[in-house]
Amino acid sequence: MIRTYQAEHGGLAFEHAPTRRQKVARNRMRALAVIAAVAASAGVLQHFNDNLAPSGSAAPDAGAYFAAR
Repeated sequence: MIRTYQAEHGGLAFEHAPTRRQKVARNRMRALAVIAAVAASAGVLQHFNDNLAPSGSAAPDAGAYFAAR
């Protein structure tokens, strides 16, 4: 959408404003980018956690959380 307004110099100035559809598409792309970034960072952290974990543990359920203890 193109909007015009009276500029300080006296002439018309043209301003391009995004349409509602463009705003929605941009917001969706941002949301997908955030989801992808969070998933990638979680994957990297899980990878480091798996590599730093000891290979053998004393108890088979060491580090696991059980709600009904």
